[in-house]
Amino acid sequence: MSKSEKALFGNSWTDETVTQGPALILEKYLSATLQLCWRVEQERLRSSGATPTKTRLLFDGLAGELQFFIASLQKRLKLWKRKEPAVTERDQTSYWRLFPVDSYDLRDQLEVLLCGYAHHARQTSEACTKLRQAGDLQSSELLATISKRIDRCLWFLEIHLEGLALRMDENRLPAWPEGNYPP
Repeated sequence: MSKSEKALFGNSWTDETVTQGPALILEKYLSATLQLCWRVEQERLRSSGATPTKTRLLFDGLAGELQFFIASLQKRLKLWKRKEPAVTERDQTSYWRLFPVDSYDLRDQLEVLLCGYAHHARQTSEACTKLRQAGDLQSSELLATISKRIDRCLWFLEIHLEGLALRMDENRLPAWPEGNYPP
């Protein structure tokens, strides 16, 4: 970026990376992951008996993945041994305010989660880049691994949404892989 572009637009990316240490980047990312987990749990609770079995298993699998991400991030943050968290407030302009919170329609639920995971994939990529620039390669590698697993979650959500649009029989939808985390 040229000096004139910096003067006009600022260079918030590098300025932010310089002022944020790896612990703060991870804490912000953990906060975003917790928000996504809360939304998955909300949709999981709404998916009652009318929801196909494979879709309920998908919601369970997504929740399990996110719990694994959260535990991995918390473990990584413990290495930084911060006395108090730097992220004290949740962003008031939350991404989730764009979506209805009380829909029991399966298509709406899947679309919300698909958009949420796509947004989270972008946050993961940005955090991974910031961590690499800050010199924390281990945390960057952790987020790269998480990114691959987010892609898998996105794939399952897309397939289930497409199957719903095509009125596909539930038996033709792929089942969430069983097993412990990490798979």
